[in-house]
Amino acid sequence: MAYIIGQLFGLLTTACSLAMPFLKKKWQLLCANIAINALVILNLVLIGQFGSAIFLCLVAIVQSLIVLPRTKTGAKPSIRETVLFTVLYVGFGFFGIVTAPGFVFALNFKNLLELLPILGALALMISVFVQDEQQTRKWLLCNALLWVVYYAAIGSTVVLTDGLTAISTGIALYKYRKKKETA
Repeated sequence: MAYIIGQLFGLLTTACSLAMPFLKKKWQLLCANIAINALVILNLVLIGQFGSAIFLCLVAIVQSLIVLPRTKTGAKPSIRETVLFTVLYVGFGFFGIVTAPGFVFALNFKNLLELLPILGALALMISVFVQDEQQTRKWLLCNALLWVVYYAAIGSTVVLTDGLTAISTGIALYKYRKKKETA
C-alpha cells in the first residue's frame, strides 16, 4: 500500500512540475521547487528508495529557503554559499539513507547511475543561484533530463514528472525567449 501511495505522490509531483516552468517570478520558481522536492522525498521514501536522492532533495529545499528572501533585493549568493552548496550536493550525493528505521547514514555510491542525482542537483543549485529567469529555466531543463534517466532506471513514477518538466521547460524557454532585434 505504501508503494502505491508513494507512486501517487510521484504523480502529484508531475502535476506540480508542469506549471513550474511557466511561473514568471524567481520567488515563484523557488516556492514551486520547495514543494516539488518535498513531494519527491515522500515518493522515494514510500517506494523504498532510500538513497542519495533524498538527501539531494533536502539540500535543494534548504538552498531554496535560503535564497527565497533575496529574490526581492536581487542579492547574489556569496562565494562561500556557492562552495558550501556544491560540497553539500556532492558530499550528500555520495551518502544516502540505507535503512528506513533509524535512518542510518552509509556510503551509498553503488554505481555510475548514482552520479545522475549529483549532477542533477548541481544543475538545480545553479538554477537557484542564477538571477535571470531564462537561465534558471535552462538549468532546470538540464536538471530534469538528468533525473529522467535516474528515475526511469529505479522505476519511479517521478520519471513522468521530470519528463514532462523537461518538455514544459523547453516550451517556456521558447515562450519567454528574447528575440534578437534586427538593425
